Amino acid sequence: NPGLTSVESITYATYGGKNKDKHLLITVALVDDQANPVGGASVTVQITGPKSGGGTGVTDGLGQVTFSVKNARSGLYTTEVTNVTVAGYTWDSTDPANTYTASKP
Repeated sequence: NPGLTSVESITYATYGGKNKDKHLLITVALVDDQANPVGGASVTVQITGPKSGGGTGVTDGLGQVTFSVKNARSGLYTTEVTNVTVAGYTWDSTDPANTYTASKP
């Protein structure tokens, strides 16, 4: 009987960049139904906004994987988790509501 895994959070941070467009870091955190981090999971995201992106990565021991959008232009970004695959778990297919508004200083 496989356990459930779910997306606990999708968080945003910025760093560096040029021409005042910051690089956008998007971190997805997975937990199981006991609220423990789920490492070794393959996570696929679709990032929509003024500069769209996405990709697939694997969660670390803290259950986190980070994606980036280089030189993210100003505007509203949304991240959708489109797939989670990890042995012994079933993904509950839910996403926390999340957006980030990038702006120039």
